[in-house]
Amino acid sequence: MENLALNQQSYQKSDLLYFIQFAKKFQGLELNYKSIKDSLSNKITLKDIFQTLNSHNLKMVNLFQLKDFSLCSDNKFKVEIIPTLKEMINYCYKLESDLITVSPSFESRDIPQWKIIRRTKEKLKLLAKIAYKEDIKLGFEFINLPNSSIPSLKEAKKVMKPLIAQENLGYIIDTFYLEKSGENVEDLIDIFKSAAQIYLIQLADVQKKEKQDPLEINEAQRIIPGRGSFDFKDLFEKVYQNRYRGYYSIELHKKPFDYNIFHRFITQIRSIYNQ
Repeated sequence: MENLALNQQSYQKSDLLYFIQFAKKFQGLELNYKSIKDSLSNKITLKDIFQTLNSHNLKMVNLFQLKDFSLCSDNKFKVEIIPTLKEMINYCYKLESDLITVSPSFESRDIPQWKIIRRTKEKLKLLAKIAYKEDIKLGFEFINLPNSSIPSLKEAKKVMKPLIAQENLGYIIDTFYLEKSGENVEDLIDIFKSAAQIYLIQLADVQKKEKQDPLEINEAQRIIPGRGSFDFKDLFEKVYQNRYRGYYSIELHKKPFDYNIFHRFITQIRSIYNQ
């Protein structure tokens, strides 16, 4: 498997440049917008970050994430969300990347689902138009966590299908959330068969406890692919058949640094292929 990436969220907070050096065996990285912003306030420049990436033959494949855009007030959208997107676009330009993750708002319990879908669709379309002018793609990621306004792929499709003509808008699929929401690889097929795009697949398995309610599964239960309940063999077969050629990114959750992670990842993926 080529195009392997590592998500910065996988490891405990550390110096950004150190994380880049740590991940040098991968081909790409998903970097945290806030981490970059904090680094810049500590006199590190975007040029420093780019040179560190370049020195290790790494590419920033995704900048994550623009949060809480969908149900916020119109004023917040105007004075906070749009300026943040423009700053993220600038980071992408300077770091030679073209993908930004956008994720839905939380605290949606008192809003009817039809209204959530409508508002998310309207706000996402506005953001996509801004990004389109700068040749930046937006990857929409559903989040299966308590109080998420778009907790499943099924709901994400309701947002995305009417926006299919927006050519810089696609999906980011996290296998952890796909499994947690009770969905599976078959639910991706209609995306592959349509004109929609999957920009990035994030890989994490689910370490379920016996008789655990899916609603109680939390981020700390992310584990290496192939060691939990998700059917990765089916995933790899289906995405290959449908000619997905994007990155696969491993996303764990704030683990201690594991200097064998690349080897463990490759070994596990190969064992899945050989099943």
